[in-house]
Amino acid sequence: MKKQILNLGKALNKAEQKSINGGDCFTPYLCYGEANPLVTCGTCEEYNQLSQYCKSRVINSCF
Repeated sequence: MKKQILNLGKALNKAEQKSINGGDCFTPYLCYGEANPLVTCGTCEEYNQLSQYCKSRVINSCF
């Protein structure tokens, strides 16, 4: 049997993939919001400026 490939549209280039996925997530902080005495956390304002991709990869106590 031949394998069939389902083609739902054109292949995305790397720039288009980054715009959808948020690209690489380089944030200066691992946490945002409530300050941790052992780690320096970013502010809630800084957290709100992150892409959705990055927001899902950091600890957050901002509401």
